[in-house]
Amino acid sequence: MKNILKSFKIEDDLSIQDTGAVEVIIYLNSGERRWCFFMTPKALQNCGDWIEGTQIRFHCGAPHMIVVAAKLDESLIEKTLKNIDRRGEILLCSQKCD
Repeated sequence: MKNILKSFKIEDDLSIQDTGAVEVIIYLNSGERRWCFFMTPKALQNCGDWIEGTQIRFHCGAPHMIVVAAKLDESLIEKTLKNIDRRGEILLCSQKCD
């Protein structure tokens, strides 16, 4: 599949990456805008739903969540999105923006 990613914009300050999601808007060559969010393992430990009766969190039902096991910066987000795009999975890993 040909690459369809044109550009992206990080919507959140990267300083929140240890406590929550970093939202990103993706712009496709077609003009379509899409949305996804990046999480780090530390952020996954600090948010999510509790498993009842435990102190364990879980996350489900978010195909537009991209987990990266490293400190996020713009370059890493770009490399990750380009890798996903090359694999032909950018539409699977994002939601259409209205």
